Amino acid sequence: MAAIAKLKQDIQFNGRLAGLLDVLKSIAVQQYQALERKFRANEQLFEAARLIAGTFDVEYLAHPFTQTDGPVGVIAVTSDTGLLGGLNQQVISTAVREYRRAPGEFMVIGERGLSYVREAGLSCQAFGGIQDTGRATLAARVRDHALGQVMRGRIAALSIVYARALSFTAQRIELVRALPLSEWFKSGTVTRGTRSGPVLLESPVAGILEYAVWLWLSSKLMEVFGLSRLAELAARSVHLEGSSQELQRHGKKLQLRYFRERHELIDRGMRELSAAKAIFSKPLEEP
Repeated sequence: MAAIAKLKQDIQFNGRLAGLLDVLKSIAVQQYQALERKFRANEQLFEAARLIAGTFDVEYLAHPFTQTDGPVGVIAVTSDTGLLGGLNQQVISTAVREYRRAPGEFMVIGERGLSYVREAGLSCQAFGGIQDTGRATLAARVRDHALGQVMRGRIAALSIVYARALSFTAQRIELVRALPLSEWFKSGTVTRGTRSGPVLLESPVAGILEYAVWLWLSSKLMEVFGLSRLAELAARSVHLEGSSQELQRHGKKLQLRYFRERHELIDRGMRELSAAKAIFSKPLEEP
């Protein structure tokens, strides 16, 4: 009886836990859909910034943003939450490989990533995690710190590593090399030079490039934060779905054990009753 009672409690607990997972999964799906409807990437702004930089021969300009050799600064964008199926660890693994090309500074966004970096024995500059509000403030803080390190000559290259949601069920780790400026032109899709006539400049070339990079990195970080948040919600939902299916399989096993134990108990009781009936139905022999 005690074993059957324990199995019944386990079945009830399993059912309550499965219900909780379904609620969490539903919340993640709703958050994903709401953010996806609001999220917009400003490709025209990125193209304009690259076009401004492409107007000049940046390869021949002596500026911290054009240095091709030197330490690498890496921005790893992770989450503050769990239930992501190892997505944060994949981001950190990719970021560590990029950092070790030429170690400069490791910058981590999110508590989960910070714990992985510490486990790897690396020092880093930590920032708070991505929230549904306040992403612009976080992007400005990260941008100012990273570009400040470049301008001081402490790092020469700057890369961003984050998780991108290709769809609701698929995520991919993306690596964006933001600096040096030569990285902007490797795709060959950016127009270089001017099409006709001279260019009138009201500011020094260095100042124009610095503003273009400042504007591009601000928008790129905002885009990365949005895509990373979408990937986080999608990965959480997928992970919860897998856990829910595992609970269903475990629940079925518990039910089978429960019914087997119950049937065995009933059968044993019937056998005992039958034996007792046979014993007491025999007439008593006279002495």
